[in-house]
Amino acid sequence: MLGPMRGLLVGAGLLATTLGATAAFAADEPANVIKYRQAFMKANGAHITMIAAVVKGEISWTDELAGHAHAMHEQSKHLLRLFPEGTAKGDTEVKSAALPVIWEKWSDFEAAAKTFEEESGKLVEVIDGGGDQAAIGAQLGALGKNGCSGCHDTFREKQ
Repeated sequence: MLGPMRGLLVGAGLLATTLGATAAFAADEPANVIKYRQAFMKANGAHITMIAAVVKGEISWTDELAGHAHAMHEQSKHLLRLFPEGTAKGDTEVKSAALPVIWEKWSDFEAAAKTFEEESGKLVEVIDGGGDQAAIGAQLGALGKNGCSGCHDTFREKQ
């Protein structure tokens, strides 16, 4: 009795493995990576917007600053993986603003991504260190200028 059951279990296991591998491959298709990347960028924009609202005094929830800064910094560590070849503007049916120059000047793009990571890390340090609103605002400005614009000015289609 164990013989036929073992065959069924082995067959089911192979089928599940094959289906899982197919799903994993489909999950990393360029169009899906672009959609994920766009969500990543929108999330960063939302974190920046919420931090700015607190710094400007529009919202008093200073207890949320650290969460936004930490989330953005953690995401920054994975930025490069969001740009595999085949995900530039025009590569898929999904609209992308990523310019081909990213892959033509990959080392420059890596440096820009590293700057974003460093500037977001400095924002975490200022907030976690009890920095006042002026210091947080100054570092948020540096993040925007050096971190965000450092990529967007060169590697992203003008919006």
